Amino acid sequence: MNEQGKNIGKTKLLGIVRDIAAVAAKSFNLHIWGIELLGSGTRPVVRIFVDTPWENKVVPFVKPLTREEKSKQKSIHPMAKKQMENQEDREEDFSEMSEESGVSVDVCAEISRLIGLSLEVEDIFANAWILEVSSPGLERNFYEISQLRPYLGHPLDVTLENSRPDFADRKKFRGTLKEVTANTFTLILDNPEGQECTLDWDTVKKAHLVHIFPETTFSKTNSRK
Repeated sequence: MNEQGKNIGKTKLLGIVRDIAAVAAKSFNLHIWGIELLGSGTRPVVRIFVDTPWENKVVPFVKPLTREEKSKQKSIHPMAKKQMENQEDREEDFSEMSEESGVSVDVCAEISRLIGLSLEVEDIFANAWILEVSSPGLERNFYEISQLRPYLGHPLDVTLENSRPDFADRKKFRGTLKEVTANTFTLILDNPEGQECTLDWDTVKKAHLVHIFPETTFSKTNSRK
């Protein structure tokens, strides 16, 4: 590799990787969700997240039933039981939708192979490098504000670059996504007051989805029944 290639710069390097990855992902009807470049030493790691197209998509939020709630189904009113069964059906539908999204292990492996071959040809890394391709996962990170729109009503964890003086110098916020504009988004914070906080995307260091898992623990009393 020539010296110009070695000093290509992180921004330009990511741009080249994104262009190559986008072509590979498109062959499987997938989009690039995000790209991360970790480390700048002798063995940098390139992480590429692929997903189904998210534009104009709405992802329903269904809070999983706890074991205690499910155990009560046999002793509740038939109409209430029907509502709980409908909720479980929606959970199963959402699970099936996620599994059928096309982001399988085999697909990721093939995309990784295609990207790796192209990166070898481009020869943009000065040293050995590691390539990882996967789906964004249940608690996905967000890389641009437009990715938030399908997740209205979902819980998010947000860390800011700098503290907010109007919120007791906090940097970390958790809340339900209420609204998304071109450059800002609003959370209903997880506190008794249900306080709202509007954040500028340019001030965000990291934002990710919070996945709610069903309650699976039992008290000793319940476990003996």
